[in-house]
Amino acid sequence: MISVLIVDDEQPARQRLRRLLDAHPELEIIGEADNGQKALELIEQQQPELVFLDISMPVMNGMQVAKQLNQSDQQPHIIFTTAYDEYALQAFDVDAQDYLLKPIRQERLSKALQKLQRQFAQSKTAFLSIRERETVRRVPVEATLFLHSDQKYTEVHLTNEVLLSSDSLKDLEQRFNHDFIRIHRSTLVNRQHLIGIEQDDSGCLALIQGAKSRPEISRRHQPDVRQFLTSNSA
Repeated sequence: MISVLIVDDEQPARQRLRRLLDAHPELEIIGEADNGQKALELIEQQQPELVFLDISMPVMNGMQVAKQLNQSDQQPHIIFTTAYDEYALQAFDVDAQDYLLKPIRQERLSKALQKLQRQFAQSKTAFLSIRERETVRRVPVEATLFLHSDQKYTEVHLTNEVLLSSDSLKDLEQRFNHDFIRIHRSTLVNRQHLIGIEQDDSGCLALIQGAKSRPEISRRHQPDVRQFLTSNSA
């Protein structure tokens, strides 16, 4: 899923864009803003991956927002939405992903999103999006030690903390199947951090670099884990 923030001072324009985005299930709209200043506040809180940004707005226009975001360490992708074509060159000066003229057509929107998805696919850094009350926290997959299903939540185990994700373990496995290996029906381990196996009275356990606990490896998955460790040994 790609988290999305819609920024436009006109409510009908925001509603129309929402309807267009409904045709793209890979997107998750996490908020709206009706001016540039509010947009910056929500971007800091929610950390969206994509912002649909109107240019002509009160308080702070979209171009000013984009210039300020250019100075941020975690700049979201920006697709400008505007009724004016005169800003096109300025838009790409601030590294905008695309520039859509209103009224936005579904065909043109789809083309912009396809281009964006190709960039995400080529990106070396993948993230888990973790909701924390009113904010969304982006956790790099490479920093995740292992994932463990706990009833309706998935525990995201990091070196010094455990977060809760509303995504199911199955969904996470499908999205990041190259990053994790299944060791149990309720546990996925980051391949980068899996360093060995330990056998004790409680069964077969996974040794994970940086982890404080050793999750169980089920009998069904032990052959896969051993093969992985053998093929990746020095």
